[in-house]
Amino acid sequence: MDPRQSQVHLKPPAHAPARPSPSTSPTPTPRAPVTAHPSATIADTVILHGTHPIAIGAGTIVHPRAKIYSYEGPIVIGENCIISEKSSIGSAGVAGERSRTVDALPIRILACVTIGPLATVLPGAHVHSAVTVEALATVSRRVSIGAHSKVCAGCEVAENVRIRDWTVVWGSGAGFGQRRRTRATEKMSSATAVTQGIQALEGRVIEDARLMVLQKEREALVRLIGPGGGGRRR
Repeated sequence: MDPRQSQVHLKPPAHAPARPSPSTSPTPTPRAPVTAHPSATIADTVILHGTHPIAIGAGTIVHPRAKIYSYEGPIVIGENCIISEKSSIGSAGVAGERSRTVDALPIRILACVTIGPLATVLPGAHVHSAVTVEALATVSRRVSIGAHSKVCAGCEVAENVRIRDWTVVWGSGAGFGQRRRTRATEKMSSATAVTQGIQALEGRVIEDARLMVLQKEREALVRLIGPGGGGRRR
């Protein structure tokens, strides 16, 4: 048998499919211009995206996986704040919508503010000094939260709302079912103190003690997520 007859000859197809053209690479997500005080501690996994500047003050701690977006306006975070894990400051938005923003909506977070885990602060919000925004709470657009106030876990403060100083907001969601009360700033009566089983201290004294505890917490967090612990000092 002729060995040439045993050979198999492979022929290319009559119409070879065209190679797919390389897809256009998506527009890279811009990293925001960040100015941070040298004593601020920012975890390595923090997202800092946007087009407007982000400023982070002295002694402030930003936990891992927190997200800070400055697409709709500049963001200023004051000194000695705590931005907790998986919280979100600003709005990521949709790529097509970012260019449509006409008026900048800056976010201002003043000194000694605590933003809890999974909490959200949207563009245009102004959070005054010593405010606590607890876990899963939402501070909507153009909201003003007065100094020494608290937004309890799961609450949503509706757009354009102004919360006065020393106010507690609680109740899940927004609107119906949400409650507010003014925190005590003066010395409570002896009868009230006995009922609550505490000493008759002024509300301001209690608040000062809370801020001292917060300072100790920040010092511990610096050791946990600072250099060598998955974070960096700026």
